[in-house]
Amino acid sequence: MTLIGVLVIAAMVGLIGFAGLKLSPAYLENMKIKRILKDVQEELDGRGPTPQLIRRSIDRRLNIEMVYNLKGRDFEVEKSDSGYLVAARYEYPVPFIANVSLVVNFDDEVEIRQ
Repeated sequence: MTLIGVLVIAAMVGLIGFAGLKLSPAYLENMKIKRILKDVQEELDGRGPTPQLIRRSIDRRLNIEMVYNLKGRDFEVEKSDSGYLVAARYEYPVPFIANVSLVVNFDDEVEIRQ
């Protein structure tokens, strides 16, 4: 392998590693969102929740977990046959290099039974 080949491979590995470092906060925040949805499901499942109660519980947990990109109103709360479907569908844009950004789409959902 020539020196130019080593440099090209090192540059590609460096770019991929840099992208991973830039994207890690987005995935860490998504792990918090998943945990919040699961906690709300465990708290309210089978207790006759209302959409307002679900959103208040989500807001409280978002504040505790220090998630500032989403609010309770950003979560979709839809009536289902057995209760409510609560979904967090959002995009997380991450500036990468100069005017190039990476955008990650997340779609997490739980069902809270009446």
